[in-house]
Amino acid sequence: MKIAFIVNHPTQFEVPFYQWIYQHDTEHEFVVFYLQNRDKLHYDRELKKEISWGFDLYEGYPFYFLEPEDNLSSFESFLNKLDFDLVIINGYKNQYKGFQELCKSKGIITALKMDTVLFNLKWWQIILRQLLLRPIYHRYDKLFVTGKVSAAYLLKMGVPLSKIHTFSYCTDNDLFGRPHPLKNQLIAKYQIQDKKVMLSVAKFMKRESPWDILKAFVLMNNPEYCLILIGDGEERLNLKNFAKAHPHLTIIFTGYVNYTELPAYYQLSDIFIHAAQNEPWGVSVQEALAAGCTVICSDKVGAAKDLIENNINGFTYTFGHHQELKAAMDASFKLDILKKEFKNKEVLSKWSYTSMWSNILNSIT
Repeated sequence: MKIAFIVNHPTQFEVPFYQWIYQHDTEHEFVVFYLQNRDKLHYDRELKKEISWGFDLYEGYPFYFLEPEDNLSSFESFLNKLDFDLVIINGYKNQYKGFQELCKSKGIITALKMDTVLFNLKWWQIILRQLLLRPIYHRYDKLFVTGKVSAAYLLKMGVPLSKIHTFSYCTDNDLFGRPHPLKNQLIAKYQIQDKKVMLSVAKFMKRESPWDILKAFVLMNNPEYCLILIGDGEERLNLKNFAKAHPHLTIIFTGYVNYTELPAYYQLSDIFIHAAQNEPWGVSVQEALAAGCTVICSDKVGAAKDLIENNINGFTYTFGHHQELKAAMDASFKLDILKKEFKNKEVLSKWSYTSMWSNILNSIT
């Protein structure tokens, strides 16, 4: 079986998955096609700056760059040489427009990968999507979703369940579970040897709601606890000034941290909090579980529906209610550790590179 992935640019989430396939599956073939040139770093529109992930995104797997002036013709030349069984496309509009039609004209099975959810849509937006996007979704032979909330969206759009399969933004569970050499150095650096540590990895902006976490932590008012905030953004200065008003509490701002160092921060933490206002999935939820954290998510984080079981390996709270978040943070220290570890292992076994690759292969067999 031969599979093509059409992607705008490489990310720290997808590249390790491609590398894993290339290392572990010698029976099937795949190629990644990028629409963006190699010499361009990823520009984060929310942070308004270019992002480097701290490792080479262009090694360890087969890929090509399509000609930016005419990527469809460039891709067609590959289709004429390579006999693909399935083409997975990361979108349907703008730079992705026309790829599905091209593949269909050559009799190739096409799949759309998506993470759209209902909870960030108004009622009239849902109706408009049913009218305008339903026909587009039905053009694809398969639709790959990140999890339950994206599947619910497609069902609302009238897509048959038989066409829906799971291909999520999974992470390298072994990488985040393997002891990181920086862990003890960071504990010493921040002098948190005797602290219970809570962690957030987020952009400091409204959508990711760092204020809810900071306010909930201040409400706890416990000098034996520590809050680590990894990230940057427009609210950074205001958050720091608020934290300075509570000098008896340990609140640490690390700034931007390279992806390769993140496992160390997860591993030194007891609790991970994802307080976003609008997060269709949330890769950091799985990263934290793999590192052994208890995870607390707002009800606007899609991954919580698949990965978190309340009172077992974490909690889900109502977005924007920092007092409810505070209660979840308190309760997290009272969970049964063995039950949490068992649940985390159960979840991670279903959300792994092996399971996601199997889902892709099984979708057309």
